[in-house]
Amino acid sequence: MLGATGILVGTFFLNSLYLQDVMGASALRAGLEFLPLVAVIGLGAHLTSRLLPRIGSRALAVAGLVLMGGGAFLLSAVPAQAGYVTGLLPGLLVMGAGTGLVFPAASVTAMSDVATERAGLASGLMTAAHEVGAALGVAVFSAVATAQAAAGGGFAAGYRYSFVAVAAVAAGLALIALLALPAVRPGTGARVAVH
Repeated sequence: MLGATGILVGTFFLNSLYLQDVMGASALRAGLEFLPLVAVIGLGAHLTSRLLPRIGSRALAVAGLVLMGGGAFLLSAVPAQAGYVTGLLPGLLVMGAGTGLVFPAASVTAMSDVATERAGLASGLMTAAHEVGAALGVAVFSAVATAQAAAGGGFAAGYRYSFVAVAAVAAGLALIALLALPAVRPGTGARVAVH
């Protein structure tokens, strides 16, 4: 959860800067251009709720992280003068699809074996992971972008380089999830506590 949140919030931050500073979008337009990403996250989460009983949380989390890495890879290949629809949107949509798979799978997995009297504590830890992950994602990925931009090429070059780092982090998280995440399969119609 910490890593996936870091990737998502880092993506929002870097793309906000890219849309406004490189592409010249207003703050309002940049915000509106995130709507497809948010819609795909919602669709992915809805799909995950249907797939969890059949596929299990581990497979969905791994698939989601692979998609997030694929979206980051697409964003790392955005040319300096790319338009929104052909340049940024494909990567954002793939990133959103992955996020929609990872978040519910991670929440269900984390809460699956928690006793009712400890659900608040577990949920608090998940919330802390969200917050810390968001802060780390923005700090780390923007530092990578800034360092590369300072080395030459401007923010567009730093942006692309930072998404190579995002893709690498997502791949590492997918491997960790594959090896360490339990495969939780709630029964169809079962009520599972989520955060």
